[in-house]
Amino acid sequence: MDEDKTLDLDRRRYSRLGDSVFILGNLRSNPTEKFRAPTQNISAGGLMFETEKDISQDTTLDLEIYQPIDCRKSTIFSIAVLARVAWIREIEKNNFEEGRNKYRIGVEFLEIKEEDRSRIAEYVEEGRKTRLDLIRDAPWGTHLCQFYKTKEDLMDILVPYFKAGLENNEFCLWVTSEPVSEEEATNAMKKAVPDFDRYLKKGQIEILPHSEWYLKGGVFNLQRVLNAWIDKLNQALSKGFNGIRVTGNTAWLEKRDWKDFTNYEEEVNKTIGKYRMLAICTYSLNKCGAPEVIDIISNHQFALIKRGDKWEFIESSERKKAKEELMASEKKFKDLIETTPDWVWETDRDGVYTYISPRVKDLLGYEVSEVLGKTPFDLMPKEEAQRIGKIFKEKVIKKEPFYNLENINRHKNGHFVVLETNGIPIFDKESQLKGYRGIDRDITERKKAEEALKKSESELRAQKLALEQKNLALKEIIEHIERTKNKIKKDIAINVNESLLPILQKLKIKGVLSKYINLLRHRLEELTSSFGCKITEKTIKLTPREIEICNMIEGGLTSKELSELLNISRQTIEKHRKNIRKKLGISNKKINLTSFLQKL
Repeated sequence: MDEDKTLDLDRRRYSRLGDSVFILGNLRSNPTEKFRAPTQNISAGGLMFETEKDISQDTTLDLEIYQPIDCRKSTIFSIAVLARVAWIREIEKNNFEEGRNKYRIGVEFLEIKEEDRSRIAEYVEEGRKTRLDLIRDAPWGTHLCQFYKTKEDLMDILVPYFKAGLENNEFCLWVTSEPVSEEEATNAMKKAVPDFDRYLKKGQIEILPHSEWYLKGGVFNLQRVLNAWIDKLNQALSKGFNGIRVTGNTAWLEKRDWKDFTNYEEEVNKTIGKYRMLAICTYSLNKCGAPEVIDIISNHQFALIKRGDKWEFIESSERKKAKEELMASEKKFKDLIETTPDWVWETDRDGVYTYISPRVKDLLGYEVSEVLGKTPFDLMPKEEAQRIGKIFKEKVIKKEPFYNLENINRHKNGHFVVLETNGIPIFDKESQLKGYRGIDRDITERKKAEEALKKSESELRAQKLALEQKNLALKEIIEHIERTKNKIKKDIAINVNESLLPILQKLKIKGVLSKYINLLRHRLEELTSSFGCKITEKTIKLTPREIEICNMIEGGLTSKELSELLNISRQTIEKHRKNIRKKLGISNKKINLTSFLQKL
């Protein structure tokens, strides 16, 4: 690409404002050496200026952008920005003093407050209107009215309007009425567009009298005219044109048709935004009174009127109100974005960031300017970028939203941050995918907590398993002890029954000794019972004598027999029985002590 074409493409990024905005700047590396220059072009994202100062590409500049009312009085605004030199073009020497070079420099803003960016954008938009760029390069859905006094007023606006349409591959339809005839309109276009006959031959422009458009059959029919515009648009699109650009003169309008035509204009104003269509409706000031002017302006987005030798735009009150409401809504949205803990972003269809909220610095440590122009994958480790990139590509192909997409990003200082990303697709008026808009939330701490919980649950499961295994082993030990104990009981019982009791049975002793022998036999028979263990429990706290007496009572001996065997008085025996009942918890109860002991 040659130098002139490259420069032309670069200039399209900005909106020309002449010498009405100035910059006062210095190199960030040398704050003391300042320079001043008028801007050649400016936008919300950067500007262009000319200077004799030798500045290198990628140099960082501190700029103050200001706009004097008339270059001598107080400023309208003064904005400080940090900018980078994006490109440099040398201007030919023969245009300036001999031996001195001059450069055209384009810079992009790196750091600028969003409210200042909005002020520049608003000023640029206003500047476009005052220079009639809105006429030549208006966006689809624009609906204007022009108030004129003379034929020259009409030609001054409509000829460049249609010239731009032809150059932009748009179908053009000029519906004429006095004071401009079809022939005059055609001649004016031929003079302005050297190859106009070529456009005319391929059917890109039609110039018709109002009688063939508005008054077919001599009657104005609102719905028929509206349908005719849509039919023309569809035909133009089917032939490969980008859209249509139209104008209609209302000089033919009679008072009896005014109400119907006003309703028609209102309907056009409501619906034109849905179509790839631009329209200028022209009205003669000589035929419009104050009420008509009010009706006309209210049914158009802008009114174009000439004051002295300059054309000026008047914004309709409805549009101005809607614009103010939109600005208020945008401010609320912006305030919400900047106060939310989440990072709000927007990308194009390739995933390149086109908007970044300031919260990115809190999450990843980067300035907004460091992330704009990059993709999310530039902030991720290589393997993660490949994984997420594959998912993003699938979503782009299907034009689908994505929710709760967890991804690992590298913080500016090197540590990893886990983000949860949600995004929805953005479409243009033709339903083509423009990109994605969404939010990122830092879930690093949540993921750490989840990992800690998983680890804790794993440890608990391991401890539970170990405890179950120990319980199983303990159960086996207890069962083994129980089997051993039962075997010992069985062996003792066999030895008592088979060896000791037969011997005692053969002893034929009478008197007191027989009582002892019976008691001994009884004790041997219950040798393996739990009575002895229970009667000696520490909780009962029986004395050795009381334990001895309990054994004899449980064996069926009476108090008299106890007294004789132990050689103590009956009173002492009764006292022991009373203490035993008390310690066993059956005092003052109608419970037989012998029966109670035998049930232990």
